[in-house]
Amino acid sequence: MRKAWREDYSNHRVREVVEEFIHSARDRALILDNMVDGLSYDELAGKYSMSYESVKDVMKKGKTALDRHY
Repeated sequence: MRKAWREDYSNHRVREVVEEFIHSARDRALILDNMVDGLSYDELAGKYSMSYESVKDVMKKGKTALDRHY
């Protein structure tokens, strides 16, 4: 995601955008935990019982989807 995109929005607005364009509840929660709460990929992997690579893939796909809209 472009750095400027994230810096231009409050956490509230980021939540709204993610909730609008990320349809999977798990992916939405994971992306919000990273973007709003600042959890690292390792922390997300533990929290969601996923591999680091799976978290990385979800984040990459989610950020790509968000970039298409903003």
